[in-house]
Amino acid sequence: MKALIIDNFDSSPRFVDNFPMPEKDSKYDTLIKVLATPIENLDKGVASGKHYSSKYWHPSFPSIPGASAIGQKVDTNELVYLPAMSMRPLNGSMAEYTVAQGNMLVELPSEIDNNVAVASFSSALTSLLPLKYDINISSEDTVIVNGATGFAGKLAIQVAKQLGVKNIIAAGRNHTKLEHSLALGANQLLDISQTKINMDHIKITGNLVILDYLWGVPTEKLLKNLIPDSPANHRQTIIIEIGAATGQNDITLPATALRTSGVQLRGMMTTKSLENRKKAAKFLWNWLINEKIHGDISIISPETATKNWSNTSQNGIRSVIAF
Repeated sequence: MKALIIDNFDSSPRFVDNFPMPEKDSKYDTLIKVLATPIENLDKGVASGKHYSSKYWHPSFPSIPGASAIGQKVDTNELVYLPAMSMRPLNGSMAEYTVAQGNMLVELPSEIDNNVAVASFSSALTSLLPLKYDINISSEDTVIVNGATGFAGKLAIQVAKQLGVKNIIAAGRNHTKLEHSLALGANQLLDISQTKINMDHIKITGNLVILDYLWGVPTEKLLKNLIPDSPANHRQTIIIEIGAATGQNDITLPATALRTSGVQLRGMMTTKSLENRKKAAKFLWNWLINEKIHGDISIISPETATKNWSNTSQNGIRSVIAF
């Protein structure tokens, strides 16, 4: 079968057209014909050995990368979505066939656009799960999307809008691209490319939630601007750490940012979020079918994916491998 494989953590995936078909077992009991699979930052990190789960997914080599897909059950032709943990280590989604745990697969309506859906689903979950199920965001609250020009950031703006949030602030490092956020649902823009940022022109209503896809220096800048100049602070501020697109895993965190302004730092995957993944999935599939949210994609072949691996899924456009 056709597949992308990695031979070690030091080299990019390569394309082969004669890789052995995966075989089912008692746990991974469903054979899947892969139709579409995205190339996400997670996939690149895992394949390079830089992600904490790299050795779980690739305990030996050669190994097939890929953490999610849309495909058909070979036995029934049923269309399904494959979340990451449904697949067997060594047998990722970047191949014509993979095996998965049948009880973890998500049934999909036939009218869905496979390529757009597979590209958008997991990225949109990063904002939907914390906003709706962990925080229960109000329409009067404020959402700042830190990293609004990236693929997941652009989806986060649309998700917040669909949840009824009226005050959505797009924060990013590219002012030209930031302007496009207004068409997606943002009503304020925050340029964080300067050494110091000024938030005096930014209006915050209700409680504040920051969806952080960047981390590093941009997050430090926001934290410094959140420290109030008086004890009279009645606003709750929650930062949801989702990604580190800056490549910076560490930040300098002033004690006053926590003590004075009452900032709460959380990760994306809380117990509440995980418990509501199936409910969230129904929301997303409905939004995607009715084109309430969308992601910009580029459909490529598996051969092209290996030739341009380092340049895939850039500039807010998600690359999708079609088999």
